[in-house]
Amino acid sequence: MAGFSKYHFARLFKQYTNSSFYKFLNQKRIEYAKSLLLDPELAVTEVAVQSGFSSLSAFLRMFKQLNLCTPTEFRNMYDSHFQKTPASGKK
Repeated sequence: MAGFSKYHFARLFKQYTNSSFYKFLNQKRIEYAKSLLLDPELAVTEVAVQSGFSSLSAFLRMFKQLNLCTPTEFRNMYDSHFQKTPASGKK
């Protein structure tokens, strides 16, 4: 679309953003995955697919690398945070 080869685009992207396109893309995919993980009805496998990862193992590896926890641990932390915060102020 832009008229560049993927290699030239990658060089230009790195030059202007100080980040590789691959790293940028994975960060965006993981950000989106985190929003999907807030829905307890979605399986982690479905979150991986909807986030653009070709395999569950690639998703799990990248998620843990960027967040220092697994998607399930992230979901559990989010769930436990909101279970401990009662809406009425009472426990």
